[in-house]
Amino acid sequence: MKKLILGLSLLATASAMAATQGTLTLRGVIQQVLSIEVTAEAGASNLDLSADTNNYKVATVKEISNSRTGYKVKIESQNKGKLVHQDGANISNVAYTLKYGNTAVNLGSAQDISQNQAGSYNDSKDVTISYSGDSQNQLVAGQYSDTVQFTIMAN
Repeated sequence: MKKLILGLSLLATASAMAATQGTLTLRGVIQQVLSIEVTAEAGASNLDLSADTNNYKVATVKEISNSRTGYKVKIESQNKGKLVHQDGANISNVAYTLKYGNTAVNLGSAQDISQNQAGSYNDSKDVTISYSGDSQNQLVAGQYSDTVQFTIMAN
């Protein structure tokens, strides 16, 4: 009987000491997204190099980021801002300038355009070029080209 009373008293004590509050921790994870998509305009591959061209839209770039440190887009011209003749720059070239959105880009070296604030971004920017045309008798016949690379990265 003593054992039964002792057991009941221990059980009553344990019940009396039961917590009156509990916690539940909920967590979720969002993975970082960094994405860039370049869509060329039809005229980008058929430029009239004999006519002056000002702010001619050649592409749209879509930037997607949810980086908590912001992001930057690195813009780099293979030929440093020149449309180069198919046989090489020493044959002939046409210098051009480029704007990314409303920002003039120095194509002489790679340039970073930064979005320094954390956030969720889904932005599109126009890419435009300008150049002074030369008459056909001043340029060597052939194809002129440059490749511009856009790279998105977290800050």
